[in-house]
Amino acid sequence: MNDPGSNRAGGDESEPYSSVVEEHFTNPRQVGTLTGQFETELTGEAGQLEHGTRVVFHVGVIDERVGEIAFQAFGCPHTIAACSVLAGLLAGRPVDSLDELSLAELAALIGLPVEKTGRLLVIEDALRKCRVAWDNRRLG
Repeated sequence: MNDPGSNRAGGDESEPYSSVVEEHFTNPRQVGTLTGQFETELTGEAGQLEHGTRVVFHVGVIDERVGEIAFQAFGCPHTIAACSVLAGLLAGRPVDSLDELSLAELAALIGLPVEKTGRLLVIEDALRKCRVAWDNRRLG
């Protein structure tokens, strides 16, 4: 994992992390597992530790809405920050919206360097797996 104290994005020593990345990396929101009781609990995992990025989302559902969302992640500060930002944005929304993530908007929000876009694909895959688990429970 990158050293948060280095305050550098990617490999470019002249480009600091955005304030959003600094805040959410040093004080991530909703880290861990679910803390409440829910009608349904969904889990979506993606990435591989061997490749440097692994994300697990846990979603607690109440009345077809995200009652709580928590994450566990291994990766660079941008990965941790993106998961933390998303946890805040998705709480309270309909479960059906889990896969309506705009990667471009999230990248802009956290100031993600282009070379780290692959991290967002891992996050997107984990959220899609939560949505698939939701659909399987409703239809199955």
